[in-house]
Amino acid sequence: MWISPFRFPTTPVASNNRNETPTLVLDLMQVLGAVSVIVYAIAIGCGSVDTSADSGAGVSKAGRIAYVSRQDSVNHIYVMDVDTAGVGFNAVKLTKDAEPENYPSWSPDGQRLVYERDLNGSAIYLINADGTGQKRLSPTPGFDINPSWSPDGTRIIYARIVELPQPGMIPKTEIRIMNVDGTDDHAIFGGTCFNAEPRWSVNDQVVFFSNMTGETLNIYTINIDGTHLRQLTTEGNNGDPVWSPDGTRITFGSDREGGNRLNIFVMNADGSEQTQLTHFDVPIEVGDTNWSSDGEKIAFQYGIDGKKQSDPNAHAEVWTMYSDGSAATSTGMPCSNVGCAPRWQPE
Repeated sequence: MWISPFRFPTTPVASNNRNETPTLVLDLMQVLGAVSVIVYAIAIGCGSVDTSADSGAGVSKAGRIAYVSRQDSVNHIYVMDVDTAGVGFNAVKLTKDAEPENYPSWSPDGQRLVYERDLNGSAIYLINADGTGQKRLSPTPGFDINPSWSPDGTRIIYARIVELPQPGMIPKTEIRIMNVDGTDDHAIFGGTCFNAEPRWSVNDQVVFFSNMTGETLNIYTINIDGTHLRQLTTEGNNGDPVWSPDGTRITFGSDREGGNRLNIFVMNADGSEQTQLTHFDVPIEVGDTNWSSDGEKIAFQYGIDGKKQSDPNAHAEVWTMYSDGSAATSTGMPCSNVGCAPRWQPE
């Protein structure tokens, strides 16, 4: 996905089989094309992960990536190794619940992940890197989305939908923080507009995107205590902001070129020197970035067939590139066209 869609049922779901339940998909790619569009859809598969692929024997591993792939029309979290050439291998399914599971985020030590699990709403869950020890963190029923870790690994920042949208409208959300055991859950910002994908920097700043200024989506930073709100982007629609490991730069996606072209950009933490990294010239989906621990590489989702993520025939892959935008390479691994969310494991 380019900017993470949020998936939740239009009414509470009694059955645990979410395959049978129509799902309301907030497709933010459609928001970028025409603000405040909500797509009602049941997303269907975009390909299967070949978990029987080459085991990678004799291949030099450069890193490990968690990501979301669709099997049997349901999103689940997978992990794969990536070699020095950027090719993925040893893809393993990590989560296996009946409900969709999305938006993984590694702990700073690389030993655990938090993620969304859609069950009568959506909740934040914790799991070990080997798939064991699943635990619910969300303290109350609701729609909790976009979890991400604090740099010290003790807290989780996330967004909560506080008002379900009507057709043609975007939900209102607030940014919240809780301890890694689910205690001390509290809001730090929002509730009156749409605020999503908060990420916590090593400098105790939070970056997120919002429609608080009106019809367009823009990127903002705020201190972890909710003070000093600052708008960083003004041109076009902008989303999916991600800190570099040292907290000095932010990657993000933007449609500022027009023509339905959606590319990846980078800027300094204060919003200066906004520079385009990818230069795809067709109306495709690209984005959902994540930096490697050393800051040298960026993983991202690439819509390989130029279709919108709302198109049931759309296909996507996990790609990588250097942080200057060079050497963009496919891992060869298909991922969910609705919420790929590739994440490098910290080293």
